[in-house]
Amino acid sequence: MPLGNSGIGPGLDGSDPARQLQEYVRRGASFSGSEAHVVFNNEKGSFKNVSSITGLDSKDDGRSVCFTDWDLDGDLDIWISNRNGPQIRFFQNSNPSDGHGINIHLSGNSCNRDAIGARVILKVRDNLPQTRTVTAGSGFLAQSSKTLHFGLAKEDVIEEIEILWPNNKAQIISNIVPGNYHIEQGSDPVEFKVRSNEIEKSPNPFQETFNDRTFLSQRLPLVAFFGRPPEAKDKPLLICLTVEDCKICAAQKKEWEVSPPTGVHLQLISESTLALSDPEKLRLIQLIYDHFFDVSEREIPTPISFLIDQKNRLCAIYRGHIDQNLLLEDCINININGSQLRSRSVPFSGIWASKRISSARPLDFVEDLLDADLLDPAANYINKEINSLKEDELFPMLLKRLEALKSDRSTP
Repeated sequence: MPLGNSGIGPGLDGSDPARQLQEYVRRGASFSGSEAHVVFNNEKGSFKNVSSITGLDSKDDGRSVCFTDWDLDGDLDIWISNRNGPQIRFFQNSNPSDGHGINIHLSGNSCNRDAIGARVILKVRDNLPQTRTVTAGSGFLAQSSKTLHFGLAKEDVIEEIEILWPNNKAQIISNIVPGNYHIEQGSDPVEFKVRSNEIEKSPNPFQETFNDRTFLSQRLPLVAFFGRPPEAKDKPLLICLTVEDCKICAAQKKEWEVSPPTGVHLQLISESTLALSDPEKLRLIQLIYDHFFDVSEREIPTPISFLIDQKNRLCAIYRGHIDQNLLLEDCINININGSQLRSRSVPFSGIWASKRISSARPLDFVEDLLDADLLDPAANYINKEINSLKEDELFPMLLKRLEALKSDRSTP
């Protein structure tokens, strides 16, 4: 959002509510005020709060929930997506029960293949019937499984299942027991076997180390902030920020002591040392990270490394351990451009919807500097990159904003 233009306009006191909301989101703040999730159990028409005993009372910013018998053991499990991290949580229903269940997956022939709109009525002996409908959407940003689940008490005996297909044709199925079935329109149920009810792998296993690399197709010039030593004149510069009590940082430095990275000039920076000697540069590193990952004031994962080419443009960001072979490949390909650069910047191949290849917009970065009240670094960046900034039609407005901020600062 350049020049503070939120699209809504300033508030009564000159504030910008939409920009403030955007910054709130970028900082990872909670929309729900860190309120815990709430779950109620329907016991004969009376709802009881069972949030704590179910383990579902997390304080995530939940956005959507899906129900499915994931392990096909006869009861429903839950998937929850969040606006913040972890973005996905899986809750396996391991509550002991004497009951059982039946799962029915429908396929249409003369109606739509997914049987959207089909209604299933399950009739049991000496109990009320249950009704389920196949839907295409079950909540905000959510789609539960289209497999219909019916919970049954231990003593329940299924008398029949009536399927009302979307084309108004009814199908009656008798002599069926609890289990997992696929029913194609007009055909008998086919039971599908479960290989294992056990979930062998944790959906989010803890990792002692991590590595993540972003090869940028939009290369931002940073000559105003990172001086290039003479020995790095003709080769890429790799700047690595480390923390003293970081195991990955220590392992990375030890690896480089034994086998220094080839093809680059390595510059190691200690966060604690930089905080004392040049705190403004530490803020700039934070801002560069925030700018490319669209976050604000989040803790930077360490070690974090920046690969800068011979033209002082940021070309890649490495979070965590750096693979030596990948770094060498990036150095070899550091001067590619156009469609080659765009294709290398994504982790998978595909067909691009547009032939347009975007480039970095320095004006947006200067906006971030102004938002952070870094007026002197912003002015310095403008002086260094004046030629590219002049090409932006909003550059005159940017200069006016900088002057206005300087005037506000100087006003007693």
